[in-house]
Amino acid sequence: MMTLESIPLDGTNGLRIEILERSDTTLVIRWVEPGRCHYGEQRWRRRSAHTSGTCAVSRRKIRRGDAVFKPAERPAPSNASAMICAEILGALPEA
Repeated sequence: MMTLESIPLDGTNGLRIEILERSDTTLVIRWVEPGRCHYGEQRWRRRSAHTSGTCAVSRRKIRRGDAVFKPAERPAPSNASAMICAEILGALPEA
């Protein structure tokens, strides 16, 4: 897994995501959603989207079957339904 110099990504409604580590199949991120939840080091895994939705970072539409990253922790965290398009990570710089 590659460690990154914290790459900040701003979502909607004050959501702040920082990618701390990444590999082809796993992300470790800091997720800060004001007034709702804060995860200092949350592990996300790459998978196929089971439902349609919206990317938490790009606001791009996600269709069922698209490659996404989702929280992988149990019990399910507050942001369990969130998704990040795997496609947008290819455009991010690597440290």
